Amino acid sequence: GNHPHHHHHHHHRANTTTLALRVLSIAPRILEIPKFLSPVEVQHLLDLATGPSVSMEPSTVSSSGDVSVRGATKPDARSSTGGWIHREHDVVVDAVFRRAADLMGVEEELFRDGAARDDDDYGDREDEHPNRLPTNHRIVEAMQLLRYGPGEEYAAHHDFVYPSVNNRYQPRRFATMLLYLTGEGDFLDERGVRRRFSSSADSSSNSSSSSSSSPPERSPLRGGETVFPRAITTQFHDGVKVKPQSGKAVLFYNVLPDGNMDDLSQHAGGKVESGVKYLANIWVWDPIIN
Repeated sequence: GNHPHHHHHHHHRANTTTLALRVLSIAPRILEIPKFLSPVEVQHLLDLATGPSVSMEPSTVSSSGDVSVRGATKPDARSSTGGWIHREHDVVVDAVFRRAADLMGVEEELFRDGAARDDDDYGDREDEHPNRLPTNHRIVEAMQLLRYGPGEEYAAHHDFVYPSVNNRYQPRRFATMLLYLTGEGDFLDERGVRRRFSSSADSSSNSSSSSSSSPPERSPLRGGETVFPRAITTQFHDGVKVKPQSGKAVLFYNVLPDGNMDDLSQHAGGKVESGVKYLANIWVWDPIIN
């Protein structure tokens, strides 16, 4: 008891990471985790986002609110390109999902298909066990990789949609995690490696001379902050803004503890002024995925 130093080392194993969480807002519930991803993990996700294995297509917002409906879209609300990767893609992506589950206090098995609900104690008939969930599907969506180029943004929106009143399980997006891959001042070099400009003089000369010929990735990122316009804190009375920072995660909850949707969780992707914002997001559903 009197040796917190030893106590700490007793629990801290070589393969664990200590994450620092900062509360940005309690209405809505927003947490910031500065070094959630290591620089190596960040670069790996950037390689996926810029490489041939993930097809990045123009992002859409479905007018029906149904995640699976790709056709009916409101193209004006969102200007970005995106692609999807499952946790089974490789060990790095798997580790990110595992850490996300750990951060949220969710059983990691729930982020995979089948494992958590194959319990032999259950009978085959659902009516014998009315609380058994009718699915073996994971409660998390594939990770979405997003690219916002100059001038692109995402208008204020909610991540949840109201499930049909007839759906007994009322599935909805419960929590959202944003993972920033490029931060303010970051750019990608010719080989796609993330770098930072050392000085402001350096960046201004570079962007002016090369903007005509080279891709926007070569210019340092400016703008593209995440905004929660309805958040009110003692510090901010007109919304909370989060600046992109490489490796940082933002976790926020779309659902309140009482089960109601949190209208205050509305958020927007601010316009990218220069450079390119790369980020990934992870959506977790409750109690099942639709």
